[in-house]
Amino acid sequence: MKWSNRLYFGTWQLGGQFKSLSNAYIESLLLFAISSGIHRFDTAAVYGGGRVEEMLGAYLPENTVIVTKIPAVSKPDMKAPEPIQKFYSRDGIHRSANESLERLRRSSINAALLHNWLPTWSEDAVVILECLKELKDQGIIQRVGISLPDNFSCPISDAVLSHIDVIEAPFNSEQRWVLTQLPILIELKKEVILRSLFGQGKLLAGHSAESLIQDSLKLETSVVIGMTTEEQITQNINYLKGE
Repeated sequence: MKWSNRLYFGTWQLGGQFKSLSNAYIESLLLFAISSGIHRFDTAAVYGGGRVEEMLGAYLPENTVIVTKIPAVSKPDMKAPEPIQKFYSRDGIHRSANESLERLRRSSINAALLHNWLPTWSEDAVVILECLKELKDQGIIQRVGISLPDNFSCPISDAVLSHIDVIEAPFNSEQRWVLTQLPILIELKKEVILRSLFGQGKLLAGHSAESLIQDSLKLETSVVIGMTTEEQITQNINYLKGE
């Protein structure tokens, strides 16, 4: 698989949680990424309170691929799981998707994932997932899926898999659950996007970025890598190329 078809530019860091970046700097960074061959971007409605989606809509050309995420009304707790209906509703999903569409300035969203997913949600989640299918049938979303939280360690049920196209999951030296179900996901032709390769930077203390990226590349999946400098963009592309 060509590197540019598997690398997603992660935009969480552009929301200002860790470091304040000006709009001009972010525009320059995104344009450099595009000129370097990156055409896939991973974001979420909550990043920067919608600001990141707005910037992607302003600065990215129509032919770039954007994966965004639909937030729950509050963050589910894996230690005290509750029904999915407490966190997502048909009206809430439709409203959030249309708001993202407006911020991204698109005629449709390439992929939208439920941002917060619990391992206990299975057959009871089908009604909610059918809300995503409605948006897909309307052409608002092209592909739908789920984003798995840190420390997720439960197989995704057949009932859920039959309703989704994309799964985003953590993968690094400490979180390797996805390996247990990856062969089935690939066989079913689901796009698997691996995130948190560096454990939000914590794993870089004992490993090189190159070794962590190369570890994920063996799996023939997509990967999300957050980058905030042109040097990081160039370096990570070279890692993906094996240079």
